[in-house]
Amino acid sequence: MDNNLLAECSAAVKQVIDRFGIDILSEHKRFCAALSDFAPKLSKENKAFFVALSENIGIIFIREHNSVMSGSHDPDKIIQRAATDISEYLNDEKAQLVSKSIAVALGWITLEAPSENKNENSDIPSYSSSSSLIEDLFKRAQNGDNDACFNLGECFFYGRGVKQDYSKAVKWYIQSSDRGDCSSQKKLADCYYLGQGTERNVAKAAFRYEQAAEQGDYDSQKALIRCYLKGGNGLFPDPARAEFYSKRYNITISSGTPNDIMKNAQDGDLKSQFRLGNMYLHGTGIEHSPEKAIQWFKKAAEKDYPPALYNLAYCYQHGIGVPVDRITAAVYYKKAADNGDLDALNNLAGCCMRGEGTVRDQNIAAKYYKKAAESGHAKAQYNYGECCFKGMGIAKNLSEAVHWYKSSAEQGDPDGQYSYGWCLRDGIGTAQDPITAKEMFELAAAQRHAPAQKALGYCYVNGTGTAKNFAVAAEQFAKAAVSGDKEAAELLAACYKYGGEYLAVNDAKAHYYADQYDIDYDKI
Repeated sequence: MDNNLLAECSAAVKQVIDRFGIDILSEHKRFCAALSDFAPKLSKENKAFFVALSENIGIIFIREHNSVMSGSHDPDKIIQRAATDISEYLNDEKAQLVSKSIAVALGWITLEAPSENKNENSDIPSYSSSSSLIEDLFKRAQNGDNDACFNLGECFFYGRGVKQDYSKAVKWYIQSSDRGDCSSQKKLADCYYLGQGTERNVAKAAFRYEQAAEQGDYDSQKALIRCYLKGGNGLFPDPARAEFYSKRYNITISSGTPNDIMKNAQDGDLKSQFRLGNMYLHGTGIEHSPEKAIQWFKKAAEKDYPPALYNLAYCYQHGIGVPVDRITAAVYYKKAADNGDLDALNNLAGCCMRGEGTVRDQNIAAKYYKKAAESGHAKAQYNYGECCFKGMGIAKNLSEAVHWYKSSAEQGDPDGQYSYGWCLRDGIGTAQDPITAKEMFELAAAQRHAPAQKALGYCYVNGTGTAKNFAVAAEQFAKAAVSGDKEAAELLAACYKYGGEYLAVNDAKAHYYADQYDIDYDKI
């Protein structure tokens, strides 16, 4: 593993944890957004963190942190376990990079001194003999692997394992850009715009920015608009073209910098006030200040701007930037819902269902859930399905519950997919369909829905909708166990203790998981 890259990742992870606390490791989207702000050049590594933390390995580090720091648990075993859990999705090197970066950031382990060995006379990066996966990077890039081309370009751009050489970086970025790699297109455009490794040419930069912009890259969309606004080497300013892209990507032309957003917000632009509030809330491009976020949300909320009303409600409900005040939260949810915000209507229904900040009234809650569900809100469809299934606020109606679970599932909601699958498996409110049930569990499990992962494991144990396969069942039980499901942990240990189709008995692993999850082995 490249020690320089490991050190760089570890430092960035430490910044994120120091700013937001260790619990951010359990929120993969928020963590990666922050990591992108602190270390934008680690874009490829950020993707690995997104995948890894999506698989809940962050929870492992949170749960074991005090034990490691007190000396009662071995950090190396936990690091290896985390890396093993994500090796299904990442290669061994990236899995180790993510796990070790977090461990270093938390102070569990210290880094070895970075290697000084660099080969200055070759295109091929020089690595230690233990990094066989990275040594293969150059060969894969020569054979047309886009990820390898981009990574090799990054090595030359930042001088990781090789002498820094912008021109060689550009060469590799071009190869993967021409084959449609978005990250390479964006990076190549930056090189053309700044004149790094090549002659500065804004026209070429705009061409590559547009390629990445059309693939949905927001930064490239903004940069493309900037190119046509300001012009430069090889490109005359073209305000009409800038306006075209502004409308195409729904980006306000003057919204490119925090100063622009601040000015627009001060001038009363509701969208800018809301955006500025979000920047303060997350510390994106500006200081982290939930208190200032509240101030800007309130300015937009005074004009009944629905997203600002919703954010205010959420902040008051959870005590972000203000003391917890569920009554005020319910008031703002109601205002946002009255202005057409379906997320707010769904949350308002939840407040009524629980009596949180308002009178507990399941009838009104069911009415709100139904209204949002009929407007196409996936989570509200699931929630209204729950009302129908349990008879909360309305008469119990299992077939109606299945209808709404299915609607939610079809929109990709994991709770809806799991519940619809559960009904199909057991024939509740609908005809039994074990094959479709298993497919629903798979869809929800792919979104790291722990109950669905466990249910999918049962499908493979019992042969429900599929052939029996205890090896696959164990994989699913393991994923659910990492999320804290005690029953799944017991089932995982049992799979290895007794074996089954495609899984040999492995008493050592059974004992390992029993110890790991504090299970009485003799009672399995």
